[in-house]
Amino acid sequence: MLHCLAVALESDLGAMLMEFHEVDQRLRIDREERMHDSARANRELVRNLAHEIKNPLGGIRGAAQLLEAELESPELREYTQVMIKEADRLQKLVDRLLAPHRPARPTEHVNMHEVCERVRMIVLAEYPQGLVIHRDYDASLPELVADKEQLIQALLNLVRNAAQALNGSGVIRLRTRIARHVVIARIRHKLALELHVIDNGPGIPSGLLDRIFFPLVSGREGGSGLGLPLAQTFVEQHGGLIECESRPGLTDFRMLLPLL
Repeated sequence: MLHCLAVALESDLGAMLMEFHEVDQRLRIDREERMHDSARANRELVRNLAHEIKNPLGGIRGAAQLLEAELESPELREYTQVMIKEADRLQKLVDRLLAPHRPARPTEHVNMHEVCERVRMIVLAEYPQGLVIHRDYDASLPELVADKEQLIQALLNLVRNAAQALNGSGVIRLRTRIARHVVIARIRHKLALELHVIDNGPGIPSGLLDRIFFPLVSGREGGSGLGLPLAQTFVEQHGGLIECESRPGLTDFRMLLPLL
């Protein structure tokens, strides 16, 4: 989109000066910065909350175990088991909330197509009936220096999210391309790796689209709301970004990772 500014100049020819400014790029950068700031604030809040929850959880679990040892009735021990199992479940949730704060270790050369194939194999094993994952790879894509395990987890969260939106029956497309002159967090990169996870599901509700990368926000019943925030955090630790466009019949998660 171009913004046009017209200024009339006094002259014998009645000339007019027209100045054009490209505003799409500016709007995209502003939107990206707002998303970064909001997501960072939310992650810090959730991280602090997770630490506050983690400390008493150990005490609750330990007290339940001590109480169980004093109980003779199997019926009463069922209640202590509920307490112990719920404490363990919350502990796993807290660990997931704190996990992305482990810094990336970009010390190995990673072939992104190997990452895609690994994720594709995992998700197809989880949904063996009705799910199709097409590959549309750019063979010229160079390797990048990255933390391979974090990239696998980030992409797995995106593809698994798409499979869940499809209820295990539909089409997902993995597409890789080279993007040129990309601006991420105000830094211009000559080259970036562009990876799309596209599905033909029902789409993300418009009221939820701006908040999907916030922790604990989920549009799926029973969802934890952690998969997409974790994916975004892992990609951000590599200097990249995940964006999303969605409408009924097409949802496109676009992962950008700088190369140069």
